[in-house]
Amino acid sequence: MIQELMNKNNCNEIHLQYDKESGCTFILALNTQYGEKGNGGTRMINYSSVEEGIEDATKLVNVMTKKCVIIGKRYNGCYSGGKGVIVGNPAIQKNPEMLRKFGRFVQTLNGRFQTGTDMNINLNDIEYMAEESEFIDGLETGLGDTAIPTAFGILLAMKELCAWKYGNNSLNGKVIAVQGVGSVGKDLVRRLVEEGAKVIATDINPEILQAVKEEFNVKTVAPEEIYAIKCDIFSPNACGRVLTKDNINKLNCKMVIGAANNPLANELQSVLEMKKKGIIYVPDYVINIGGVFLSMCEVQGKTLEYVLEKLEEIISMRIKQIIAESEIEEKTLFEAAERIVFQEMTGS
Repeated sequence: MIQELMNKNNCNEIHLQYDKESGCTFILALNTQYGEKGNGGTRMINYSSVEEGIEDATKLVNVMTKKCVIIGKRYNGCYSGGKGVIVGNPAIQKNPEMLRKFGRFVQTLNGRFQTGTDMNINLNDIEYMAEESEFIDGLETGLGDTAIPTAFGILLAMKELCAWKYGNNSLNGKVIAVQGVGSVGKDLVRRLVEEGAKVIATDINPEILQAVKEEFNVKTVAPEEIYAIKCDIFSPNACGRVLTKDNINKLNCKMVIGAANNPLANELQSVLEMKKKGIIYVPDYVINIGGVFLSMCEVQGKTLEYVLEKLEEIISMRIKQIIAESEIEEKTLFEAAERIVFQEMTGS
């Protein structure tokens, strides 16, 4: 099973370590075939099994490798996809010593894997990791939180797609449903409000949702209600695999543009189900590259200004390229992106 997952998801290395004291299992998965080393954040989730954690890690290596291809050899610092996964309950098993041990595990790869924040691993957590590894990025002493450029990239994509569909890139008055207001979603809400968009937000954490509602004066709904909200753009910014057949049937939007990794429950089939409803799906790995790009640039000694400037250049260029490919081939944006990535990854 594991070999099949690796082969399917462009993952050629998996490293495992069990931490007896915390009861957590550490997983480092990477692709060292497209690039020389892997890059990707670390998440901590209470998976039902280590095998489920490995499956998630390999799928994320695939999407992270695609992000590296989208960024391109000119800017990606010779990186390929990677992902760190901690199998454990963050509410009761996450502690400084466990995080330090994870950092030591990262260090054993001697720079062949670079990592930072992701789900349930925040800026404070990676500070502990960084005590034991020089290959932790996104620190406050570096270029800062990876959520900032990630949200910026999603905003850029929304404006680029509006320019394509409506003839101008204004988000003023557009109704945008934001699913998930963690680090990325919250910053995206801030940017959307500044653009004059009408935001409707949700999150599984009621306290976080209430705080965002109060800070930005936006409308909020229960998590199960967000799919059916009538809007211009539905923006998933939390967990993956949320675009199931049932949830797609509920959608009442024109476009899906978000930062969540692997939001499709059934890859192309999910995209085609949205197409039947007249919904445009923008591939996640084309537009949520901001975080990993910041990580690459931090290692190369670049500035945040450089990150945001080049991010705007890359995302604009790639979206235009994918739109052009989709129109020529009469395919979805997803199919066009998959074809471009395959060609650039394999050189064929």
